[in-house]
Amino acid sequence: MRWVCLMLLIATALPAAPPPPASPAPPAEGRGRAIFLDCDFPGAAHVFEQALAAEPDRPALHFWLGKSYARMAETASPFTAPSHARKARLQLETAVRLDPRNPDYLRELFEFYLDSPSYFPGGLERAAALLERLGPGGYAKSLAAALTAHSGVAWHVQRAELFTAAALGRLLP
Repeated sequence: MRWVCLMLLIATALPAAPPPPASPAPPAEGRGRAIFLDCDFPGAAHVFEQALAAEPDRPALHFWLGKSYARMAETASPFTAPSHARKARLQLETAVRLDPRNPDYLRELFEFYLDSPSYFPGGLERAAALLERLGPGGYAKSLAAALTAHSGVAWHVQRAELFTAAALGRLLP
């Protein structure tokens, strides 16, 4: 009986085993992130596309590919920006669909929707639909500001210019 008590005493006195280290990002994801942080968005998109070919159900890869396309849309000419924006939307929505509770994915998609009226209709309505899932944090104010900025005659003229450029971009090689 003394041995049992002694063993229990020793077992409770020993420190618990440390938790296993967090698994590092797969090599392709880490390489793609590094390229993204170097602002080589087309290069990062290429790495993430290759990684998605091997692992199509990884939400992080869709997220980073979407971010890459979104940055490409921001820096592209009016001819190619709409194409990049459509790809970004598809990838970010896929990331949220695969991991619907990830706050980073939801925030990025919300911000993308706020910036998207230039590229496709319905973005602000989609952003409004995400408000419940995002919770408090000033998102409603951001949406209200975007709604104000994307209204009026000047906005419609700008949007017509963008759609014209996008149509020309699809026709030209």
